[in-house]
Amino acid sequence: MGMLGHAAFVKSDGSVFAHVHPDGTMAMAAMVMANSNASIYDWSQSTPIDMETMSGMDMVGNGLPNTVSFPYGFPAPGLYRIIVQMKHGNTVETGVFDTKVLMAAP
Repeated sequence: MGMLGHAAFVKSDGSVFAHVHPDGTMAMAAMVMANSNASIYDWSQSTPIDMETMSGMDMVGNGLPNTVSFPYGFPAPGLYRIIVQMKHGNTVETGVFDTKVLMAAP
């Protein structure tokens, strides 16, 4: 895993699946358009780009945060399972959480 962690949000009826990163999640094509250095592959140069140059992918050095959040808005009420993976050192830890999302008050 080349980042602090990631999470998957899955609705019990299978109608929702989201894979989320701590810095937010966006389509790779949108990252390329927003920042040409963010792509995994630079099509204009036909040269691979180092993953560590991408935002949130630098796992080297000290001073990593001791808390991480995953920005996500549940699209509908219901039962959800949240699977979180975090990396510290060479160890990847996985946690599984179940939650009930209620409809927002008017």
